[in-house]
Amino acid sequence: MFTAAQIEVFTNHLHEIKNDLHLNKRETADEAWWPTPYYINADEYAFQESYDIFNGNCGIALFFLELYRFDQSKAHISLIDKMMRRMMKSEAVLKPKFFAFYTGLGGVIYTNLKIYEATGIQKYLDNALLLTLSNQTQLSTELLKADLLSGYTGNLLVFTLLYHHSQNEEILRLIHLLVDRLIQEARVSEMGVKWDYHQSKKAYDSMTGFSHGASGIAYCLMELSMYFGEPGLLYLAEEALAYEMQYYHAPANNWLDLRIGNYELSKPGAHLWQLETFISDMAGANAWAHGAAGVGLSRNLAFALTQKEIYSKQCNRILEKCLSDLQNKTRPDFTLVSGYTGMIPFLMCNKDREGMADHIYDAIEGAIKQYRKTNSYSEYLSCGADDDGLFSGKAGVGYVLLQLIAGDQSDSVAKPALPKPAKIINLEGRFSMVDIKRKIFSSYFKRTIGKLDLLSVSIGALYEVKNIDEFSDVLSVKISQIEGAHEAITQSFRLESELLKLWKLHKGYFSYQQQNIYLKKNAESASQKSDSDFMVLNLKLNDHVKYFGEDENGNKLLLYSHESGVEEIKIGIFSAIIFESLVNRKMKTSQLIDEITQEYFKQATEKEQISQKIVLQIRQLLKSGFLCVEE
Repeated sequence: MFTAAQIEVFTNHLHEIKNDLHLNKRETADEAWWPTPYYINADEYAFQESYDIFNGNCGIALFFLELYRFDQSKAHISLIDKMMRRMMKSEAVLKPKFFAFYTGLGGVIYTNLKIYEATGIQKYLDNALLLTLSNQTQLSTELLKADLLSGYTGNLLVFTLLYHHSQNEEILRLIHLLVDRLIQEARVSEMGVKWDYHQSKKAYDSMTGFSHGASGIAYCLMELSMYFGEPGLLYLAEEALAYEMQYYHAPANNWLDLRIGNYELSKPGAHLWQLETFISDMAGANAWAHGAAGVGLSRNLAFALTQKEIYSKQCNRILEKCLSDLQNKTRPDFTLVSGYTGMIPFLMCNKDREGMADHIYDAIEGAIKQYRKTNSYSEYLSCGADDDGLFSGKAGVGYVLLQLIAGDQSDSVAKPALPKPAKIINLEGRFSMVDIKRKIFSSYFKRTIGKLDLLSVSIGALYEVKNIDEFSDVLSVKISQIEGAHEAITQSFRLESELLKLWKLHKGYFSYQQQNIYLKKNAESASQKSDSDFMVLNLKLNDHVKYFGEDENGNKLLLYSHESGVEEIKIGIFSAIIFESLVNRKMKTSQLIDEITQEYFKQATEKEQISQKIVLQIRQLLKSGFLCVEE
């Protein structure tokens, strides 16, 4: 693929990196390790021992393992053995606090497995199995996030690799548990499904991208689909990719990085949570972690598995974006996680395209220039010269160089691949396409389906549809075909359909947390108004609130979205009158009071007392966040 001259440049720089790493090594007769920089404050950093893949000793071990594959020098295995000996008896591994794939114990397990694959030394497989079985709960159910880098889907890949080599049934049980959890936590959106909508992510919506977003989760699901022969997991992966397409930004030919910080939150109108408010700061990132290059890894695999033209077109757009960014190189960052080197795993998926070798060589040439200038691969972090990490520093560029020289990135830590299983593995039909659809779709129509079950109405065939919108349509038709009057079923379906609309618009915990901060200030401001000033306020229903009307039992219901999800609450007749009056319109307080008193209270003697009660009720509804003042 590359010319002899290009390979020579790669090899020479590889030796520079190797020598640089050896200079920073700490070593005794039996142990070896590298210090990892961490920031004390914004301007100062110190060193600690870290065992993660991202920027710690596991990542450096993976570099030397790749070096062993390259030159077969036993000295590299000896060094790795010394690293792992220290690691396996450290408190950070014996009493771990972090458990994810790239940033915790999951990475230690993965590193042991990769050493076992390369050497056949049994103790590394034993290490991986012991660590997993000793920390089952923390590695699976206690991880809050679902994402690849810091969540439980990354560990799903690790567990499957461990099962492949160990055939341990307890590991297979863990795989079942995590796939069940992934299905249970899938939440519908306007398109597709998403995860990670709780307080652990500060983002506009569930994130896009490979490290923390939909692409990484989809990639894991596709790898598992291939390994276990389960098309249902491929279906779920494609639904994740469909969700992610909502945040493809055509003007930038990129996927938006939906992370939101204090700067974005300080923008005027931020509390309204409109994408247009933040979009100017979201379209720039294009690397392995966030943006098109990482998204391309999932789309490339999706095309290989499905041969769907839509994924081929997306891959072509991504390639166009990456080559354009490489030509301009506006950012002084060549790290694997966030820089131009992180584009290479996707570019290597297109290695047979004309001129691709030169584009990749250009990226490496830029990395070398950056290294010559700063002794690091990024100017964004002051600790760069002291960062030997895999994704954040020097080992990562060296790792990529080794795979370029070999001409093979079919199994890279940047896009981990599972081997082919030695036998067909029975997952007991729990993850078929229909079964996954049933679990997700039925969770939004529990009451309706419960009532249909009581009538022995079968709906199993309805789950053959593509998505929840089609399921809702065919369920509606099914209800209409039932003989006799079944108003209760119709009412349940209507209520759950309205709740579904709110679920699809829900942007996660962080969005409502920020909106509630604004609404609290809005309510406090209104509460301080005199009665006369209060009368001229413009009132409206908040955007997260919907007045439903009566349910099947005659209860007046209000539907509303909040940090943790969507709910319905019963409301009194007085509140219901106020909400009904404000459906799809805003109104001054005085106008609202006049309208209610004229409609419902005819006697003049009642009006003054009623008006006072309405004012008190409005103040309470403002305080609860169900109403707000239009500014």
